[in-house]
Amino acid sequence: MDRYNLSRRQLLGHAAAGGALLGLGPRAFAQSDFPNQAIKFIVPYAPGGVTDLVMRTVSKVVSDKIGQPIAIENRAGAGGMVGVNGVAKATPNGYTIGATASSSIIASPLLNNEVPYNPATDFAYISLLATVPMVLCVLSSVPAKDGAEFLKWVQANKGKLSYGSTAVGHYGHVALMEVSDSQNAGMVHSPYKGETPLMQDFLGGQIQIAFFAPSTAKPLFEAGKLRMLGVSGAKRLKNMPGVPTLAEQGWTAPVFKMNPGWVGVIAPAKTPTAIVQRLSAEYQAAVKTPEVFDKIVDNGMDPVGGTGEQFLATYQNDKPVWKQLLSKAGLEIKGA
Repeated sequence: MDRYNLSRRQLLGHAAAGGALLGLGPRAFAQSDFPNQAIKFIVPYAPGGVTDLVMRTVSKVVSDKIGQPIAIENRAGAGGMVGVNGVAKATPNGYTIGATASSSIIASPLLNNEVPYNPATDFAYISLLATVPMVLCVLSSVPAKDGAEFLKWVQANKGKLSYGSTAVGHYGHVALMEVSDSQNAGMVHSPYKGETPLMQDFLGGQIQIAFFAPSTAKPLFEAGKLRMLGVSGAKRLKNMPGVPTLAEQGWTAPVFKMNPGWVGVIAPAKTPTAIVQRLSAEYQAAVKTPEVFDKIVDNGMDPVGGTGEQFLATYQNDKPVWKQLLSKAGLEIKGA
């Protein structure tokens, strides 16, 4: 055999045989050859949403870098659980990965003991791409212009105010319940089925207070329809630097210091470590590119591009905080 004219198949065969002699076997060689085919990326939400747009942008950058297609598959349903479960049950070879949000792997498993996956054991955490703060909003007719004035207004209108949220147990519910309780304000909570009907009643004056995603609040603020009093989390948003955090305005409760949402990339548990690390490195690097970084910022998120270890630590740190908040809201904790 002419050793200078080996086919690719022959080269793979000889390399695999050599790996076997070294005790590596074909599995190890396959990992070193990753990726050699298209990767399926499950987005657990409908097309066109913020998470979908960000995941398409970042995955396109990764695809160009690794030289293989990354095919986006939107698998919506059950608040993201359908798509996340699709990742959990996929073959752990790196060729099916997906997106997840904090609600799918923290709130839903805590409130529903029939969630078909265990976030602590069923996933390999690849990268935390971005955190998602929320903005405290009031109508422009409300006299409060910052967090301190807001609390004075709440105290002056005890028993008269209503606030809304996108669902029972979601951030707007537990955060504003903390305000109501701390001020003994007796505010009434109205849950809605999503942000669109919540915003409709907010603008119509049926409720006076709500937390909204930055991408929702900013254009309405610019149109003069609402006032943004502060953002959750530890730092100001890059695309809204003039809006202070609630924490820097003296709101010290843990619920105001946390980022209620985040989005990241996961793979099935038992995906080989070398493959997880390769994918993690690529997604971390992609977040730092101007194309992805700007897309994340423009959609009201804070770019992170963290390691898999950082992603897992965020999940582990946030879970007990959410468990306490949900219990305080009177919700039954059903899952682990």
